Amino acid sequence: MKRKIFIILIQMVFIASCEKSDKIIEITNDCKFYDNILSTCFYGISGSKYNEIIITDNETYQTFGDSIRIHPANVDCDTAKLPYIDFNKYSLLGKRTNGGGCSAKYDRKILKDIENKKIIYQISVVYEGNCKMLLGSMNWAYIPKLPNDYKVEFKLK
Repeated sequence: MKRKIFIILIQMVFIASCEKSDKIIEITNDCKFYDNILSTCFYGISGSKYNEIIITDNETYQTFGDSIRIHPANVDCDTAKLPYIDFNKYSLLGKRTNGGGCSAKYDRKILKDIENKKIIYQISVVYEGNCKMLLGSMNWAYIPKLPNDYKVEFKLK
């Protein structure tokens, strides 16, 4: 009798642990990551307004592009276009990171929290070397289309 109870308890723990792991799934392999996707005409990203970016449609994307468009000398930025993104299939996320060193190593993961209806974008960055150089990245990610009822949480480690 004790053995049966023990086996049942073990099975319950195993089932409970399986259920939990299905609530948060890693979708990193379904995503594309870039340090930079924009041409020199779209380098006007400054201020805290753009520390975290979530774009799910073309209109918002074009408005964003127009707001960061710059006009450096000898470059015709008036007709420059943003890279094409099929917003029927993808959403665009960006999270600014900055640090000092000679180089930076990034580890980026995208998790889908089904129970809480959110996407979690985890970024770990290690800055290496004794250089006194500022290193930055917008950590752009094309993710599968963000469902309308989902939120995005950025986590920087």
